[in-house]
Amino acid sequence: MNNKGFTLIEMLLTITMIALIVVVVSFSINSTLSISKEKSYNILKNNIINMTNMYIMECEANTINCSNDYVWNDNKTSFYANKLVLRGYFSQEELINPINEKDISNCLIVNVLVDENKVYTVSLDDSKC
Repeated sequence: MNNKGFTLIEMLLTITMIALIVVVVSFSINSTLSISKEKSYNILKNNIINMTNMYIMECEANTINCSNDYVWNDNKTSFYANKLVLRGYFSQEELINPINEKDISNCLIVNVLVDENKVYTVSLDDSKC
């Protein structure tokens, strides 16, 4: 007999190997996307910190009028990130968490401390986001 086709076992092994490759590749892609989103969120937080430093320095130098934006209490102040949107440092679309695609401007709290040398330390509280 002259058989020119594949046996059932050969077909099942081929399908199993292809399925295994698809699972490994999809897991790798999901892992890479997750890491990329986390890095993007960290970059966004660093940008918020840098823009907050600029905002506070401009406010304290009276370059812009921020009299009703925040109040210093014991050398510290806090405000929501939407203040930076209102002042034009960010657009609303820029303050989207890349991990969950949600707007963080109304839940991200920006904390600012100032020392006796007028050095500002900015930290972010995203626990409510």
